[in-house]
Amino acid sequence: MKNLTLSSAQQPFVRNRFTWLSYLLMAAYCYLQVSPGSIVPFLHAEMHLNYTIDSLHVSSLAVGLILSGLFGDRITRILGRQSMLWLCVAGLCVGGLLLMLAYHPLVSISGILCIGFCGCTVSNIVQSALSDYYGSQRTIAITEANTIACLGSVTGPLILGMFLSTWLGWRGMFLVPLLMMALLAAFFYNVRLPARKQPEQSILAKRARVSRACWLYLGVMVLVVAFEWGTFTWGSGYLINIVGIETRTASTLMSLFFFAEMFGRFMGSLLTRRFSAEQLLVVALGIAGVGFLLFWLGPTPWIHILGLFVAGLGIGNLFPLTFTIVLNQEADNTDAAAARSSLAAGLAILIAPLLLGRAADTFGLRISYSFVLVLFIMACIVLVFARYASHKEVTPLELEIEQFLQEQARPVEEVVPSFELTSVV
Repeated sequence: MKNLTLSSAQQPFVRNRFTWLSYLLMAAYCYLQVSPGSIVPFLHAEMHLNYTIDSLHVSSLAVGLILSGLFGDRITRILGRQSMLWLCVAGLCVGGLLLMLAYHPLVSISGILCIGFCGCTVSNIVQSALSDYYGSQRTIAITEANTIACLGSVTGPLILGMFLSTWLGWRGMFLVPLLMMALLAAFFYNVRLPARKQPEQSILAKRARVSRACWLYLGVMVLVVAFEWGTFTWGSGYLINIVGIETRTASTLMSLFFFAEMFGRFMGSLLTRRFSAEQLLVVALGIAGVGFLLFWLGPTPWIHILGLFVAGLGIGNLFPLTFTIVLNQEADNTDAAAARSSLAAGLAILIAPLLLGRAADTFGLRISYSFVLVLFIMACIVLVFARYASHKEVTPLELEIEQFLQEQARPVEEVVPSFELTSVV
């Protein structure tokens, strides 16, 4: 008989109000997430800050991500996804207001810390809810969500440039996400999120866990996020000081990197309908590596620029694909998997730029970029071990088949209870 069951690749991917709410919240968060890098030069000039205080703004964002990874899932278990989501949306608004009204570094750092914690928690809730809702199609949903999130990241600096020509100045850029989240609350507040899945406690589920592979993929996540932030954090400085490009032109060219990330994620969202996240991650890592080498060692400025674009195409897919794989590894507890992912990303964002900055002060920017190459090589090595561990793990279906075969091998008397037949007079 012909099998009429459609595979996940053949099934239509249906978006609804919950899907669009998730996508738009991701865009609002990423708009705010990139704001520290855009406004720190203005804070530096207005508040007469030193570079140490400047760096605390980026570090506070990473600390917010780490705190979300440590405590966000626990609070979500107590309050529930629905309440925690809108509470953190309100927290994002508070963080945006603090930045818009900041005239002291303590206020601006507190605002960024609030954005880091609340925004990362929103991202975790949204992506774990998408994973639970779409099941086998979670790769498509999460990749699309990160594509639209990347659109928010690209839009932020452009909106900032528009407001700089008005009386509001750089502070006006925060009106856009605040208005956006207010509209989302007004029109989408009654949208119900999928209920949190309760992890199975059966012996079969415990045996089927792939914790070793999951931890290895989290290691891959730390390395690819560090690779990403190491590439673009000092990318503008590399174009200026090493390649010799004018400051304003270099800043404009860095936007090319983010556009490449967005385009790469868009293409990745299409390819997830035909290929698995594990397959696409290998391809994305290869593209990112080739692009980075061209950007780092290119003989001409045009090769450097081409490498920056190619690197963005690959790097844009590294985190969403790795995140999807981690959720696949812990499909019965996606909230905890998302929390661990934010902890991994936060550690990478906190440590990588600081280490690379220290290396640049000691060895120079060109040589310090070799540390980024080391991160890439380590990510490739850990990925090999993660794929091997994932393939060695026994799936729940294989365990059920094994259990069935063991049942068949047992004596009939142990499987079917015997009954003593008596004659009826």
